[in-house]
Amino acid sequence: MFWDSLPIEIQTHILEALVLHGDSARYVSICRAWQTIIEQRIFARLKITRSRLAGFSDIGYRHRHLVKYIWFSIEPSEYHCPHCGGVGVYNWQQVSSKTIRKAIQDLVIQLSIWEPSGSLLLDISVKAPSALMHPSSIIQYGPPVISEPKKDKIIQCSHWLHDTSVQGPAAYLFNKTTNVSEPEPEPSQEMPKARAVTSLLLRRQTRHPWKSEALEGLLDLLPEVHEIHYEPWRDWRRMEERPTNTTTMRLCKSLRSDHLRRMVIFENFHGNNPAMSLAVQAAEIDTAYALVEASLGLEHLAASFISDASHFFDACQKWKIWPRLESLALTSNVLKSQQQSVYINDLLETITLVAMKMPRLKSMELWNGRAGFAGVFQYQIFESDRTAKITWRSTWDLPLEPRVLKAWQAVASERVDCKLQVVTEILDANVVITSYGDAIRYLMLLNTVVHPVSLWQIQKETAYQSKSRYP
Repeated sequence: MFWDSLPIEIQTHILEALVLHGDSARYVSICRAWQTIIEQRIFARLKITRSRLAGFSDIGYRHRHLVKYIWFSIEPSEYHCPHCGGVGVYNWQQVSSKTIRKAIQDLVIQLSIWEPSGSLLLDISVKAPSALMHPSSIIQYGPPVISEPKKDKIIQCSHWLHDTSVQGPAAYLFNKTTNVSEPEPEPSQEMPKARAVTSLLLRRQTRHPWKSEALEGLLDLLPEVHEIHYEPWRDWRRMEERPTNTTTMRLCKSLRSDHLRRMVIFENFHGNNPAMSLAVQAAEIDTAYALVEASLGLEHLAASFISDASHFFDACQKWKIWPRLESLALTSNVLKSQQQSVYINDLLETITLVAMKMPRLKSMELWNGRAGFAGVFQYQIFESDRTAKITWRSTWDLPLEPRVLKAWQAVASERVDCKLQVVTEILDANVVITSYGDAIRYLMLLNTVVHPVSLWQIQKETAYQSKSRYP
């Protein structure tokens, strides 16, 4: 049977199988049809490391437009524990700001010669020192697809848990890792711009937040980025109740750009309850104001745990309109099972005043989740059949008061001429919420609030910790 006589669907399945299970490069030269399809699969997603940067420059002009996703994984090297001789995966002593800054600069220089050709997502990850890879199955690190990672060597010691000196691995990560990613050239140099990059992804597997100066410098080198997805870890200094108002405020200010249309921020934290000291609350208020300013030109915004939704909506009173915003997803600590229902209803009524200022709004959701509870309020507009709906979905029952229903009916009436649909769903009693990862899974959120692979990693790590706690 001749190849051309096969249906296109069969041809595609055969070639996809070759790409997945064989050395696909060897099949490229068989015929032009094979070459076209296989090259699209080969170049669509690339993983680049420091050691492979030199080879990255070999990608010719003819193939660059095929590249849609670049995962730049910055991976330090192996070390031996000085205390007991245990073998770790990476040498924390080699994770220097100069090394990683140089790696990012080299990548940007190579990308600067690429012509814009559609969408190109740049995913940058810094692999944690092996000090935080003990045991290795706890910490997930891998490509932007859901798959079991290769098992790293397990550190056979726990000295890093107790070593808080400046020289120790744990202290090094949490004191210095945020400094490693500032792509700032020497004063005499002028860095070229990588205009082909349209989206930036900084996943949670970089186990600590980047400094605001680093984001400012990075975004300056990527002037055509219209979408940013950022998943920092809550700074340990915030957990220690040190004022970080300036840092968190500059964080959101560094994300402002005339080109940005979509912004997703998901702040990770250890344990079930983020620190709520007076310093942290003040920092969240400053962050909320900066986040509101950044949202004015956006079409889509999702911000989880970086600032409470109540602060965000308070900050919104200063502005009159969000001309482009179509979707908004925020978290609020007011939404919890122990909270009195009147306070939740107060919040749900108040936010309608802001929703009125968003003429293109199609969805808004407020959610929250920790071990033991999860809840979400959702507002949706369906333009196809000109209907509107609000939904309350949670692990506990919340009566929506008439004043709330009236306020949201007024919002909906600005867009559609129909009665507002009201839906209440209580999650099954058999549903077990062990973390905010489970909450996201069961609440069926309308918007992407965390990268799918990051969500999978959260659930894997939580499951491992639960298993360790209750063997």
